[in-house]
Amino acid sequence: METTLKRTIFALTLAVLAVGAVSQGAQAQAKYTATRVLDLQVGFLFVSDFPDYTRHKFYGYGGWADFDITNHLGIEGEFRQANDTTQGQYQSVGQPNSTVIQHQRSYDGGLRYFRHYGRFAPYAKVVFGVASQEFPPFPPPAPQNVSAGTYNYHFVGYGTGTDIAITTHINARIDFESQSWFAATNSPSPNNIGGLPRGLTPFLYSGGVAWRFGNRDPRP
Repeated sequence: METTLKRTIFALTLAVLAVGAVSQGAQAQAKYTATRVLDLQVGFLFVSDFPDYTRHKFYGYGGWADFDITNHLGIEGEFRQANDTTQGQYQSVGQPNSTVIQHQRSYDGGLRYFRHYGRFAPYAKVVFGVASQEFPPFPPPAPQNVSAGTYNYHFVGYGTGTDIAITTHINARIDFESQSWFAATNSPSPNNIGGLPRGLTPFLYSGGVAWRFGNRDPRP
């Protein structure tokens, strides 16, 4: 995923949020947002992951829960699991009877700022979490005692997206999240194979649907 495209996505979303702040004075909008406090939704995601460790895209699933505590601020928790579907299974080093699939898994939580424009509710978020990467065995000339395995890391992330009100209780969501894992390591070999000198910076696209609790119809 190119850095320029990431910056463009976030810049456009922040611009939308800024325009909303200027136009907040509309009476209908003010009346609408005043009723949104303490709103809860729980949803399921389909995930496409640019994992950074490899050029192969990972695909998987996830879920989220949002609890809006003010008219524009909420708490968000998320889970994502994305697997490498291009490489299939491989054998762990030293464990010939064990097969694994390379994957990334993350759990995070943080704050979300949002606005409402009719059916649409764009948002920006900042999160902190824990994540794991299942690494394959490093190929020669890396030392062959560097085995496959799952390693855990902390990370910070930021993202943007929008909720779309479909019915009174059903929302659709499009979400983009950039994660910076604290995964920097030295290379295990003189040829610089297998190290993570810059850590990991996966970028995830997600889309899904959520059940929104409450009786007020969020559609205009």
